[in-house]
Amino acid sequence: MVLRYACARVCAKPILSAEVAPTVRTGPLMAKIIHDNVLGPIEIENPMLPLLDHPATQRLRRIGQLGTAALVFPGATHTRLAHSVGAQEIMRRVWRHLEATEPPQGIDNAVEGRLLRAAALLHDLGHYPLSHVVEPIAVHLHSSHLDPAGLGLDPDLESDWLQLAAVVASRPIPSAALHHERLAAQIIKSDRDLTERIDTYVGAPDAASEVRALIKGCAGKRYRRQLLASHFDVDRLDYLLRDAQNTGVRYGGVEIEHLIRRMRLGPDGQGDHAVYVETKGQPALEHYVLARRFMYSQVVFHSVVTAFSVLMAALWISLAVRDHARYTSLDGLHNAIDDGTIRGFDDNWLWSEAARRAEPGTRTLTARVATALIDRRPPLLVWESRTRGRNSWAGLLAAFNGGRQSIAKAAHVDVADIFLTHQVIDVTGAGALDELKGALAEPEHLARLYLLRSDGREGDGGRRARLREAFLAHVGPMDM
Repeated sequence: MVLRYACARVCAKPILSAEVAPTVRTGPLMAKIIHDNVLGPIEIENPMLPLLDHPATQRLRRIGQLGTAALVFPGATHTRLAHSVGAQEIMRRVWRHLEATEPPQGIDNAVEGRLLRAAALLHDLGHYPLSHVVEPIAVHLHSSHLDPAGLGLDPDLESDWLQLAAVVASRPIPSAALHHERLAAQIIKSDRDLTERIDTYVGAPDAASEVRALIKGCAGKRYRRQLLASHFDVDRLDYLLRDAQNTGVRYGGVEIEHLIRRMRLGPDGQGDHAVYVETKGQPALEHYVLARRFMYSQVVFHSVVTAFSVLMAALWISLAVRDHARYTSLDGLHNAIDDGTIRGFDDNWLWSEAARRAEPGTRTLTARVATALIDRRPPLLVWESRTRGRNSWAGLLAAFNGGRQSIAKAAHVDVADIFLTHQVIDVTGAGALDELKGALAEPEHLARLYLLRSDGREGDGGRRARLREAFLAHVGPMDM
């Protein structure tokens, strides 16, 4: 670009003019540029735009990536859409590198790359509002084969809501029909327009079925599962970088370009192909595992984030069991998927439901929980312990559930106001990560006791001290 400066009295040209060479586009595929704050400029070629612009994908713009973490980390307002765009970009970079190594014979590398990118872009279509915050309790309530009595808790009893939310959040999500991956597959299957857009973009017949299988973790090819649904995949690579950037912490930094350069695709000796990391990439892989552990420990399972997540899950129980609110039943979700109103199932809807039920000064648990969420009044942390080992605090939740009434009575607090969480951080998994021994392989257990804040009629300091004393007397001495 040449800038010409001239005097207005001498020539007719503007004082400042610019001659810009015309943009030259080559080839049939033109692209839109998304300026991403984590990965830099991301090119979305025109054939992929219909997938990005579909209402099911745009719903992710209204779902927060980190749920209630935004109540603790003000910058953590990034969305599932930003993450999905980032995941497909990392998939593009990874596949571009892998196809130059030793790809499987008899496949069209370009078609395979588009299939993997489509799956990466759409893998989160089925997320519930606030991502993982309400999904466990929603799936639990949807699953009639789960026996609430086995937890010693009853969803019909308001006094059990907080502890039920805490217990369910501490357990793995069952393989239910409405787990978010299966829900994503159902959304694709039910939307003929979206199915056609996937087939058209990938350029292969029945590509949408392949994408659904990939998202559900049922893809037959091993390397596909590794790239999208394993302990070391494009999903995790993006959210580690993105969550660290937007929360303002440095725990999630990984050497992504170095990891990609050290990734290889080759025969696994069992008639399939697998992705592996070269020996020179081992330090970066260990760094990745440490980053995951630190991000879970310091951000995802932050004590205040955990407390607000339990409150929101308890509110969901109220919406589902008492109010029979839209989207909280199986029929409601199925109908919303079929008629397209699933697009309204987002954070805005859930926060609006909370705001409608927030009534300061009201003694009902729903009103108090909703008010605490809307006004950002986190429950009091009464007791906390961090331990390592496979069997740390085994049976702690069961013991607490059995003694909740006695503990509350001894502390002179309402049993509905107390809850105990037990979270396990275990970031090593199958494949190459099993080779990482030592401290990395030991799960970290976070156990915490909380007390819902009072309405101001009594100081919370005394309530917290009494509850801690009663709890320790019941379960035995423990370190803070």
